[in-house]
Amino acid sequence: MNYITKLTYQTLFSVLYLFSTMPMNVLYKISDLIFIIIFKLSNYREEVTIQNMSRAFPNKKYKEIQSIEKEFYQNFSDMFAEVVKSISISPLKQTCKLDIKGFEFVEEQVEKGNNVIACLGHCTNWEILNCLPSKINTDVYSGYKRIRVPIFNKLMFDIRGRFGMHLIESKSVAKHILSNKDKPSLYLLIADQCPKKINVDYQMTFLNQMTSVLSGPEKLACATHSAVVYIYLTRKRRGFFEAVCQPICENAKDTQHFGITKKYIELLEQNIQDDPSCWLWTHKRWKR
Repeated sequence: MNYITKLTYQTLFSVLYLFSTMPMNVLYKISDLIFIIIFKLSNYREEVTIQNMSRAFPNKKYKEIQSIEKEFYQNFSDMFAEVVKSISISPLKQTCKLDIKGFEFVEEQVEKGNNVIACLGHCTNWEILNCLPSKINTDVYSGYKRIRVPIFNKLMFDIRGRFGMHLIESKSVAKHILSNKDKPSLYLLIADQCPKKINVDYQMTFLNQMTSVLSGPEKLACATHSAVVYIYLTRKRRGFFEAVCQPICENAKDTQHFGITKKYIELLEQNIQDDPSCWLWTHKRWKR
């Protein structure tokens, strides 16, 4: 970054840090204000959200959809407050916000010398997983797509990496695993996005719609003979979360073609069905 960009970043980070030192109840008041702005005043992507929800839950009445929509936007607003708070919160307090279950499977696989690919979706506040390295006895990497604006790219790095998470570009994950065979780790991959047309090689029913899905994590796991898990993430109450590790396979190479992808999508759908407001409904998931 050049001097101007660095100065702009330092100014932005300082302002966010100042906000992050506020008590959480004050930040949630700001979140309530953001909720009013994006939901009641600006109607941010409401058309997309309502359309996605209506197609995903055709048996729900419109009032039910509206209730889910309202809860989603409140959770969406809370996420901003929670991410800002993570800039200055102590590691101990951050880890207390996340309960984990079933991650013994990950540690066992790593002890055997196997890498573990963790598939997850844009459910509730997925950024809370930045404290996962403090909760389990293994290195944790998170695949990401580089943000074009350098300031926001560095901000993402600083926030996500503050508690020991290693960030690596998604396109470089396979090379990294193969180059570090003697250092098995856990790799987090969010794979519920709408794939580019050129990458569509598998479709299945997801939330009552025929859906093109990414099979990249499965291909990566097969190429590296990795174990695969799904991380079932839920919001227990405001500001507190639970991550449950659900094993999919011990060695991806031994599974049927597209079997991992199919199981991942099924688990993701169950995650969403259990709490319909948790998913990122503003995303144009079925635009193709």
